[in-house]
Amino acid sequence: MLVYPDLDILNACRTLFGSNSDVSIDFLLTLKPHILKTAFRKKAKETHPDLFTFHDPRVQKRQSELFRVVNEAYDIMRSYCERRDRAGVRTRARERAAPTRSPRRAGSAPKSFRVAEAGWLYRGVVPEHRHEIGRYLYYRGSIPYHVLLKALTWQMRQRPALGIIARRWGWLDDNHIHRILGFRGMPRLFGQRALHLGLLSSYQARILLAYQRTLQKRLGQYFVDRGHLLRDEMEQLAADLNQHNARFPYAAVADWRPS
Repeated sequence: MLVYPDLDILNACRTLFGSNSDVSIDFLLTLKPHILKTAFRKKAKETHPDLFTFHDPRVQKRQSELFRVVNEAYDIMRSYCERRDRAGVRTRARERAAPTRSPRRAGSAPKSFRVAEAGWLYRGVVPEHRHEIGRYLYYRGSIPYHVLLKALTWQMRQRPALGIIARRWGWLDDNHIHRILGFRGMPRLFGQRALHLGLLSSYQARILLAYQRTLQKRLGQYFVDRGHLLRDEMEQLAADLNQHNARFPYAAVADWRPS
């Protein structure tokens, strides 16, 4: 059973607490249900469609979508907290923060992760759907979660922003980009905001994302260059991922090496 927070849980938490909030692993492992409920109620009041009854239909549609996203995020977080507490993870997280307390008794609920010198490593079952290389390495227990986040941040810094590409191609101008960046509601990602505001079509967004990915460095190279994995290990894991993804529709061939 998965009790250690994954990327979906992290994104859901940021939806409720704000993208600029300090959402760390320790925060997720020690988050109390009543704090979660308070954050949800506040966000639900801000996005409830009834507040926009007399607005433009497009605004009403947008708020309905935001309200749905907030409710889905709360469902994800509530389910995570219930599974985490059943496994006793929140108690263990508090014990790490206060080492003077007595350890848990033998016979505690089984963990879905293990502790290595580099950090927390997932040891559960790999979820049965397609994965990209970074998330697959995490679910295989090859890298800790905080290393995955660092790798994703590193990769994002290597590629040009979607707005720059879209402006270069003539799909967006400076005024469009300013509107997208100034949009304060949900969703958070640039491409999703552009779709939400009707400034890009779904086709254009897919083309931009596909082209952007061709310009970024391969994520697997990060783990090899920094000594998290040996080259042979990375090759084998990439092959394992291709075999895993081949069981699901539209499986893309994993390639961890630099362009």
